[in-house]
Amino acid sequence: MCRFSVSAYLIAVLLSFSKSKGNPLDSDGKLITTKGNPLDNLEMPAACKDQTFCFEKGDNYPEEKIEKFLQTFPLQKDLGSRIGFSFRDGDKENGNADCPANTTYVDQPIYYIFDESGIVRPVIQSPNRFEQLYSTRWCLNEGYITQNTRHFYPESKRLKKFQVECVTTRLDLDFIVLVEEFDELTYKVVKTIDGIPVCCKCQYHTKKILQ
Repeated sequence: MCRFSVSAYLIAVLLSFSKSKGNPLDSDGKLITTKGNPLDNLEMPAACKDQTFCFEKGDNYPEEKIEKFLQTFPLQKDLGSRIGFSFRDGDKENGNADCPANTTYVDQPIYYIFDESGIVRPVIQSPNRFEQLYSTRWCLNEGYITQNTRHFYPESKRLKKFQVECVTTRLDLDFIVLVEEFDELTYKVVKTIDGIPVCCKCQYHTKKILQ
């Protein structure tokens, strides 16, 4: 009797946890894959595997649903242009000699993100009706530490006291994503699970052992 009670309790916990993640289980604790909202079961395109956001549209982007939704809800009229964070001279700003940065994406649409609940969400993007443009920049040598920095003159005494580490800065930017609730298309404002990289900075540290 005790063993049965524990099993029933574990199934109840699994049901509760799975529902919170958007993955329903049946009464036996098995994942239900034949039903559910398709927008809650999207995956990142292969080109963005293991990433929390994606500039690739992929094959499963719900373009038709987005266009249908925007016919009813003209977000461009209500919200205007959305540029989350932009480097207007991004191609020219490649970081610096100590901490070079990636500048591949400047003012481009992000199509998918992992939201803070760990669910892949399609970002609402339409070239003719509503765009959300973002620029990303991250350290090419994340965590790299140099002592031979150009920030100080070689003869400076400060050079002997500090070292420079390359650190990527992230921002919690808002994304308007498409969701489906009670068989109706709508939108939700969410953030990514760990932010969007926007720049590479040089972070100074005092050396533990002064030479």
